[in-house]
Amino acid sequence: MKRSILFLLAACAVGAAETRPAWFVDPVLQTRLGFDTNPVAVGGSAAPVLGTSDALTFSAGLSFALATPAPKAGQPSGKLTYAGETFQFDGWSGENYTTHRLGASGQTTAGNWRLSADASALLVDGNRDTLLSIATCNANATALWRERRAQWQHRLKALAQYESGALVFRASGSLLAYDYLTHVVAGHATFANRSDLLGGTDLGWKQSARSLWFVGLRAGEQHQDTLPVTGGQFEYSNNYWRTLAGWEGKLGSGTTLTFAAGPDFRHFAGNVDSRVFSGRDRTSLWFEGNFATKVNARLTLTGKVSRWVWLSSTGKSAYIDASGETAVVWTLDPRTSLRATCKLHQCAYYPTVRNDWECLTGVGVTYKLSARTQLTGDVLVHRGWNELTAGTERNFSRQVFNVGVVVKL
Repeated sequence: MKRSILFLLAACAVGAAETRPAWFVDPVLQTRLGFDTNPVAVGGSAAPVLGTSDALTFSAGLSFALATPAPKAGQPSGKLTYAGETFQFDGWSGENYTTHRLGASGQTTAGNWRLSADASALLVDGNRDTLLSIATCNANATALWRERRAQWQHRLKALAQYESGALVFRASGSLLAYDYLTHVVAGHATFANRSDLLGGTDLGWKQSARSLWFVGLRAGEQHQDTLPVTGGQFEYSNNYWRTLAGWEGKLGSGTTLTFAAGPDFRHFAGNVDSRVFSGRDRTSLWFEGNFATKVNARLTLTGKVSRWVWLSSTGKSAYIDASGETAVVWTLDPRTSLRATCKLHQCAYYPTVRNDWECLTGVGVTYKLSARTQLTGDVLVHRGWNELTAGTERNFSRQVFNVGVVVKL
């Protein structure tokens, strides 16, 4: 299979057609070879049990889109996308998996209304068996295993926005749902289906074409399945609402910014463990923000932050998920660009006393061989730890190295 994909990649690099129908957008083939020093991201006392042997890695993927561009500004447009990729770990065949992502998006206008929607379905064709469940594993290591296992992921976002003068009204909705297809085996990590359904409205006022202040209200519901294992009878399904205030716009000519924050009021209606979860109501701070800035013609900087309550995939708790990340791209010349990324992520669980962190720092380079073919190289340093004194065994360290070829057909 590997040889076939590499042969196909090479053939397309040489013989790709220079013209294609207008509705066939950006088909891309890519392949990567790499080395992972800790494929299951474990450390401490969990390492001798699960193993930390390194692995050579291989991946190959294909993506393309079918688009219907708007004939004129404001008229309907849409796009269908597909992205598939296979991942192989030498010596860790249980971690091998293939992904298939289907996406659809569209937008149109009707008078003063602007309507848009974006949906995707991801099938992870991976192992239905999971690794041993060990209390000293960092939660972010477990998340790494989980994303390689058999599952469906569904995402949907829809927005309707009305503008009249300085007045802006928005109605929005979203769905996030995970359907795990893994076996439930005593003593192994088990994953509970979970979902988040959210709807809301915003009312805003434009001070100028570059500045919008707004206030909003959100109402949502999260669902978490129970698991047929010891301790799996609890679930933290809940309903919630948020009030928020925010700003979005441009700062100068090269910087865009969006930010919103407010209190999150939540009632846990599920079968919670009352022995450790006193009361059913929780109030926390929610926020999300994004920025992008073009420092100069060669240097761009982007970033985002978020903090929200989500449900554990192990089915035993809920947690506050907080993260911040940034990326910089520096174009040295028309052929060469450098990039650097950094992400800090926290999972603060309740009622379970766990406060797991991870940090991912990466650097990479892209070199264009031609208008359609480029070489890539990346290095990722991945660390996980627990700031609690009693949780020192929940640490891990991992490094990943990749070189690849990307061909635009």
